Amino acid sequence: MFRSLIRFKVEKERQIFIKNCIGFDIPRLEKEVYPAECDVEMDVVYKDGDKPLKLDVYTPSGCFGAKECFILIHGGAFVYGYKKLDQNYGMHLAIKSGIPVVNVDYTLMPESTLSQVIDEIFKAMNFVYTKYGFETYHTTGDSAGGYLAYMVAVAARSREVAQGMEILEELRGTVESAGLICPGIRNNTKALPGFYFENLKGKEKPRLPDYAYDLNLIAERDSGLRVAIVTGQEDFLREQDREFSKHFYNGMFYDAENEGEYKMFHVFPIAYPEWPQSVKAIEMIAENAVGRR
Repeated sequence: MFRSLIRFKVEKERQIFIKNCIGFDIPRLEKEVYPAECDVEMDVVYKDGDKPLKLDVYTPSGCFGAKECFILIHGGAFVYGYKKLDQNYGMHLAIKSGIPVVNVDYTLMPESTLSQVIDEIFKAMNFVYTKYGFETYHTTGDSAGGYLAYMVAVAARSREVAQGMEILEELRGTVESAGLICPGIRNNTKALPGFYFENLKGKEKPRLPDYAYDLNLIAERDSGLRVAIVTGQEDFLREQDREFSKHFYNGMFYDAENEGEYKMFHVFPIAYPEWPQSVKAIEMIAENAVGRR
């Protein structure tokens, strides 16, 4: 009974959240102008089924035979979103870094679980390993996608973490860096979106490890992963991201301040990658991936 009440509350929050996101994203997408210095391959199916999963590949002009790429994971509290939302950012990142960006869709909650989502992203990475020859990955994402970018990177580099997160797919290739834009760090098991992380079948206690709900609990396990974190003055996750950044003694961190009409709200580099602050954030993520070896 108690869990049913929680589910009712969380479901109402989910519907309101999606409505608000659509109200912001539709007008934004209608105005976007994509950079020309990028070749685009759209809607490549990486997982067949009743609801096939697709990805895009953005390759900067003059880039041939690349063996590494970014894996771009969109946000939306795990319950909303699609790869189109991050296309403009992904194309700018490809141009700044000089390597391809693979923009991935995944099954949204509550139709999936956290374990399933990560498993699907692993499948996408294995797909581009085979189809395009990418052997080295740099994950990046915003908000919930930032959470996933970090968790995917750590799980890819640690079989123990992969098993703890119940990931079935065994990844080919290696992950070297993670670029996180306003990432979600803590998720309550009794609130959106953490409530949807697992299919508990009436059980009250989660079966996933504690670090699935608080990335601070896993942050120091992998000192070799290069991490870059972006937040901003108006980001509602700013304090979480500041705290999280302290775990990485060699990490890169950008806390963007408002400047005139430029307000550094949540995931500002995704919405407006041409802003000066967004350009700086994208350059930092590119530098973290390809410039710090």
